[in-house]
Amino acid sequence: MYRLSVTGVPDTIGAVELTSIARGYLITDLMVKRASIEVLDAQAVCPGKFLTIVAGDLAAVEEAIAVARDNAESAHFGDLFIPNLAPEIIPAINREVTGAVGETVAIVESFSAVASIDAADHAVKSADVRIESVNLLNGIGGKAFVVVSGALPDVEAAVAAARVRIPRGMEAAVAIIPRCSADVIALLPGRAGG
Repeated sequence: MYRLSVTGVPDTIGAVELTSIARGYLITDLMVKRASIEVLDAQAVCPGKFLTIVAGDLAAVEEAIAVARDNAESAHFGDLFIPNLAPEIIPAINREVTGAVGETVAIVESFSAVASIDAADHAVKSADVRIESVNLLNGIGGKAFVVVSGALPDVEAAVAAARVRIPRGMEAAVAIIPRCSADVIALLPGRAGG
């Protein structure tokens, strides 16, 4: 399971997803040397990608992501910069969400971790839904997916908002499950069977 090493909820995060492990370590080093940031995670992930997630004040994170873009060359797969991060995102990545799941469940699947994080943040800010989990790359063939729940109209609005944030060609699939069965809810990531 992918997990971020963080205490509290950062206000601003940035991330860069690369197709080269070697370049990933180099880019992370450049980011840390250039900007006063906290590295929440930097590691090789499936399938041979490298994901770096950082936090800090707005200017520092923005500078770190600019450094990553400027030096990633052809290894650049995607990046994100989220000021005012929704407080639900880090617990969802770390699978620390508890409580009842809403009656409608949706899964938004992509080929990009950074796109999925951005989509989750946008979804929860756009509709009255709960982010159940944000699942990143490891063990799922380089894909990532977000699980949201709530009332059907809210889930539909959240899915529409999330899809806007996923770059063209990066969306893998979307499923909306009204009145989701208890059997399937138990299989969701972060739940007893998931």
